[in-house]
Amino acid sequence: MALEADVVEVKEGDTIILAPKSSIFEDVPPRSPAFYNPAAKLNRDVSLKIYSAYANLKRLDLILADTLCGVGARGLRVAKECDGIAKVYLNDLNPRAIELAKQAAVLNDISDRCVFSTKDALLFLAEHSTPGSRFDVVDVDPFGSPVPYLPASIRAVKRGGLLSLTATDTAVLCGVYPRIALRRYGGLSMRCEYGNEVGARLLLGSAAKQAMSINSGINPVFAHASRHYIRVYFTLESGASKADENLRKIGYINHCGGCGYREGGEQKSLCPRCGAKMLSAGPLWIGDLYSKSMLETASKFKPNHLKPADKIVTLALDECDLPPTYYVMDKVAARLSVATPSTNDVINFLKSKGFRAARTIFNPKGVRTDAQVEDVEEAVSSLK
Repeated sequence: MALEADVVEVKEGDTIILAPKSSIFEDVPPRSPAFYNPAAKLNRDVSLKIYSAYANLKRLDLILADTLCGVGARGLRVAKECDGIAKVYLNDLNPRAIELAKQAAVLNDISDRCVFSTKDALLFLAEHSTPGSRFDVVDVDPFGSPVPYLPASIRAVKRGGLLSLTATDTAVLCGVYPRIALRRYGGLSMRCEYGNEVGARLLLGSAAKQAMSINSGINPVFAHASRHYIRVYFTLESGASKADENLRKIGYINHCGGCGYREGGEQKSLCPRCGAKMLSAGPLWIGDLYSKSMLETASKFKPNHLKPADKIVTLALDECDLPPTYYVMDKVAARLSVATPSTNDVINFLKSKGFRAARTIFNPKGVRTDAQVEDVEEAVSSLK
C-alpha cells in the first residue's frame, strides 16, 4: 500500500499505526488532520495488559469499544495483540482518522476483527445502551475530562463489563483548580504530594456516583497517572446492594500540611496530631484502587515489547490492599530537615518494625504503608 506524503507508518508493539507526520514531529500532537499521540504509548501498553488479563479471567471472546479512537492506535493494537478480544469497534467523529485506521487494519490483517464508524461519541454509546448491543469493554480517552461521557459509557457496558477512563485535565484533578474539580467531578481536589492519587480517586468517585444512580456499583481494578493524564479501570456490577457498598466507600481524604498527618473517612477540620487546620479532598473514592487477581493475571502476559508496563503492574501488585495515600521521601525529609534516605531503605526499616510498606506507581520516591506518619518520620530520621 502506497502511503500519502503526509502519512507515516509507526510500529507500536506488533502493530503498524498510520499517523500524520505532524503528530510525530511536533511537541504537542495536533488534532488535525487526525490525532495520534506517540507519548501515550506506555498508556496503551498498560491497557493491553489489563484488557488481556480481563479477557483471560472472563474466558470469552469479548467485544471492545474504542470510543474516541483517533487514528486507532489503541483499538488496532487490541485487535492485533490481545487474545480473547474477538472484535473491536473503532469510533471517531473525524473521517480522516477513521480512514487511516481502516488502512492500518488492512496492513495488520485485522480488518475482519474491526468495525469502524464516524459518529459523535455520545450517539455511538447511546446506540449500544440496550441489552444485546452492549460492549464487554468500553474505553473512553478524550481531550480533557471523561465526565461528559460517563452516563452513556456506563449504559453501554455489560454488567460485569470493564470500563476505562482517561482524564487529561490533571491540573483540575490534582489540586490546582479545586473548585472546578468540585463542579466537574463532584468533589474538591487537593494540592499535596499525593495529588495525582487524589485525582484518580475523584475520577473513580464520580464514576461510582454515576453507577449508584442506576442501582449499580463499580469495582476498581487499576489506576495510574503521569503528568499528562490519569487513567482508571473498573468493572460495573448491578444491584442496590452493590450501590450501597459503594456508598460506604465514598468519603474524604484529610491532610495536614504542617505535620504530614493524613487520614481517610469523614471530613475533619483540625489535625488530631498537631491541631492545625486540615485540607480535605472529596467526596471521593476511599476504597481499593487495584484488583489483586486482575494484576496477578496481567503480570503473566509478558510480550517483550511491554516490559515498561510489566514494571508498573509488578509495583502495583506490591501495594495492593495498602491504605489510601503515600509518603514522598523528599517531602518527609525536608519537613524534618534531614537528608533524604533511599526509598528502599525506608521500606525495609518499616518492614523490620512489623509494618507493610511498598513503592507506589504514583511516585518513584513514594512509599505506601500502613504505618502512621510518626513511624515514617522515625524511619527517615534514623536513615539520614
